[in-house]
Amino acid sequence: MKTSRLAKLRTFLIPPDDRGVADPARSVYERFAIPHTFKPQLSLTEALISVAGAFLRIVLGSILFGFSGAYTIVAWNSIRNLFWRVLAVLFLVSVFVISFTFLMLAISALVRMLWPKRKPSAS
Repeated sequence: MKTSRLAKLRTFLIPPDDRGVADPARSVYERFAIPHTFKPQLSLTEALISVAGAFLRIVLGSILFGFSGAYTIVAWNSIRNLFWRVLAVLFLVSVFVISFTFLMLAISALVRMLWPKRKPSAS
């Protein structure tokens, strides 16, 4: 059976559902959806991977934003015609938004690849 490229990309970017994994060490209240990224019971490895992912998001996002802003200002100041100036800035802003989106998706995929896999317990 062939899997389409879109399905492969979806499984790479979106984590699989862990509903089949029942952990008896978790309380009933920990099974509810949590409104933040971190789980209530993280191992040391999971915590380090989460912190590294957050650090990468902050640092690389800031660097990308800084370079994008600097080059957008350079483009704005170097173009004299108002029409081309606005068109160039719109293009550079759209390039920034697309590259920022792909950067965040890539970091999420990297964190997901490094995340330790939980083995389903036999119950």
